[in-house]
Amino acid sequence: MRYSLILLVSLVSLSRGLAQPLIELDDRSPYHNIGRSLSYLEDKTASLSLDEVKKSDKEGDFLKSNADILAFGNRQSAFWMKFNYINKSDGKAFLVIDVPNVESIELHAAFPDGNQLYLHTGSLAAKTKRVVASNNYVFDLGGGGSQAGVQTVYIRVKTNNILLLPVKLVTAETLIASAAVKTRFEAMYIGALIILFFFNLFLYLSFKDHIYFIYSIYVGSLFIYLVFYIRGYGYVFGADFRAFINLYPHVFLSISCLASALFSINFLELKKRMPGVIRIYNVLIFCWLVILVISGLGYKSTISGIVNYLLMLSSLFLWINGFLSYHRGHKAALYYILAWAFVCIPILFITLTLSGVFVYHDYTFYIVPAGTTFELLLLSFALGDRFNTIRKQNIRLITTQKERLEKLVQGRTLKLNNSVKMLKERTSTLNETIATLEETNAVKNKLFSIIAHDLRSPFNSLLSIFSLKDMNLLTFEDLKMLLNESRKSIDTIHNTLNNLLYWAKSQMEGVTAFPLNFNLKQLTDDLLLVYQPLIERKSIRAVLIAEQGMEVFADENQVQLIMRNLIDNAIKFTPLQNTITITLKKEAQYIQVCITNPVSGSAAVHLDTFHADKIHNPAYGTANEKGVGLGLHLCREYIQQNGGELTVHLNSEQVSFSFRLPASS
Repeated sequence: MRYSLILLVSLVSLSRGLAQPLIELDDRSPYHNIGRSLSYLEDKTASLSLDEVKKSDKEGDFLKSNADILAFGNRQSAFWMKFNYINKSDGKAFLVIDVPNVESIELHAAFPDGNQLYLHTGSLAAKTKRVVASNNYVFDLGGGGSQAGVQTVYIRVKTNNILLLPVKLVTAETLIASAAVKTRFEAMYIGALIILFFFNLFLYLSFKDHIYFIYSIYVGSLFIYLVFYIRGYGYVFGADFRAFINLYPHVFLSISCLASALFSINFLELKKRMPGVIRIYNVLIFCWLVILVISGLGYKSTISGIVNYLLMLSSLFLWINGFLSYHRGHKAALYYILAWAFVCIPILFITLTLSGVFVYHDYTFYIVPAGTTFELLLLSFALGDRFNTIRKQNIRLITTQKERLEKLVQGRTLKLNNSVKMLKERTSTLNETIATLEETNAVKNKLFSIIAHDLRSPFNSLLSIFSLKDMNLLTFEDLKMLLNESRKSIDTIHNTLNNLLYWAKSQMEGVTAFPLNFNLKQLTDDLLLVYQPLIERKSIRAVLIAEQGMEVFADENQVQLIMRNLIDNAIKFTPLQNTITITLKKEAQYIQVCITNPVSGSAAVHLDTFHADKIHNPAYGTANEKGVGLGLHLCREYIQQNGGELTVHLNSEQVSFSFRLPASS
């Protein structure tokens, strides 16, 4: 009788624990959401402990989910989810929370052998073992063996945003296959956004047309919001950057919406065609400015729900104005209408989905990024059509002017000489314009080549290493070896990005020096410490010859960039087992700087290239290091801004770069 009672109690307990659907995971399980196999509990105070949650579970307080993707809206509550599964596969089981922007996720798993597993992660959490936190969250639940049998998992989530939870339970093979498909899709629209941003930025730098600048701001801020926040790629730049993006995402969305409103006003020529609608634009701009301020103060949860509806209203309003402008004869607005359709329709669909009209699917999370990419492409076509229209108007103007000149020559023989002179002047101006455009196009091609080849390839290598690491396919020694081999690429990327940013700043704002007193010897010592690993790796020496009191009066940031590029250049071209000499010498009211290094084959050094006031083709160093041709160009500009001049001397097998800076008074 006693054994029968024990058996009955055990069966009742087992039936209570298995009342929820049991998920059977095997090697053929697809990559799909398990939302309908979950039950959930709302913790309105966000303070329940695991024991209290288990007690509520026994009392039947958990609700059965009836959706593939759980949608909890924008609430201050925490939510607990529970599911039971059995791992029948040969390998480990992985739980995937397939969204990036959830602030806090806690996982509690109870295994049949009595072991307990606790994992904590989230967009604001630190790195945790057995959790891969990238643009989603992958939890390692372990494999079979001692853990074989029914396993119970509790998940607690808390966020200050609209909470959507696509939850998947997969094997390693399924996880790898799905990640490859997603990566290919996202690489396409991320690459498109980057190309559009730089393309329009260089158009602005070339033609100084402010509409390209506004569009570049729109693309750049939208790229940050979509890629780093919505798709979660902020983790690439570290946990601090990911936390910043997740705390202030609507700052970048607000900037994007403000830029889109200004772009619409200028592109649709609303001040000329529909001046009355500008008042409504001013109200819309004011609303987004308020969102910008509130988001900047950190009240993300307060405005998360408002932002979705304001975004939908803004998009519809801008779209409608495109129709009105086209109706009033602005033919270029047709591209605008088609482009904005790819924004309005996805945003309307997402808003209705949030309201419960449509059901969430995995593809729902890709509708807005995909639609936005098509929108930006079409707007670029619209800007191209605008540029083509302006070009035709200019050609028509030139043609008309030419006809007038011909009539003037025919009718006024006495003014023939003056007319010919005028024609020559206009032809000269046109040739200068063509030459300027060709030079600008060459610079654009040069910089696109830098971005496409010199930066993308090292990044692809690093992403491949991290992908292998995320899949646990690398040992620690393998990872250490690959990272050491990638160090040279990382150094090159860092120096290239610094030079590109300084060059872009000089193109947009001009080069301006802000001099102050600082110790040049101390600055040089600090730089040599930074470059010491690279110097030792090439088996060379760097010697600093300087007296005390090397105080100069110059722009410290510009001088640091000059010294960094010259030292990097010397390291690059110095053969193994040789010495770089840096000499600081005080002469009257100046400090003379000279960086000397041996080179392998003086015939390969072309002094004409160094003296040319242009971005020259990059050369390869003794260890096959490659630059981008910007370093010496920037050095020359910044030395001139600080009252000096860069000189280059070649003596036998030694090359020296010299300049001087004003000494502190």
